[in-house]
Amino acid sequence: MTEAEFADRIDCNWPYRDILLSRDLIETAIGISPNAAFLALDELCRPPASAVVEPATLTALVDFLLAKFDHPLAPMIADCALCKIRRKTLPVPEVLAKMDTVSAYPGLHAALSILYFGCDDADGFADAKLNSITAAWETVAAPNR
Repeated sequence: MTEAEFADRIDCNWPYRDILLSRDLIETAIGISPNAAFLALDELCRPPASAVVEPATLTALVDFLLAKFDHPLAPMIADCALCKIRRKTLPVPEVLAKMDTVSAYPGLHAALSILYFGCDDADGFADAKLNSITAAWETVAAPNR
């Protein structure tokens, strides 16, 4: 399964009430790519309004992901995801600093998304940072454009 196929499969379609299937999806994501693992984390911290799921269930799934996913950014991004699950926002300057850290890992769009949605970006600073980082990543990915 490709990262794009995985994203299509889980987008607003996570089986929040099926813990075993959720764990299988997390392990599948980790096996695909780091970005796919962060896609799974994004679904856990931003379930659609139609999904009724207890924060404790989401927290347990985030903990499971952390136990299985060995990536330098995982603890930082998971902390932000857990804040989102608890309906807390992070200060914009903190998110901007974390986005700078993620910028060193080209292609981790889902990690950036988790951070971006983790703050109240009323002044557009996180939006500008997101756009700047993704533009830089595109330049690295395709330097001859």
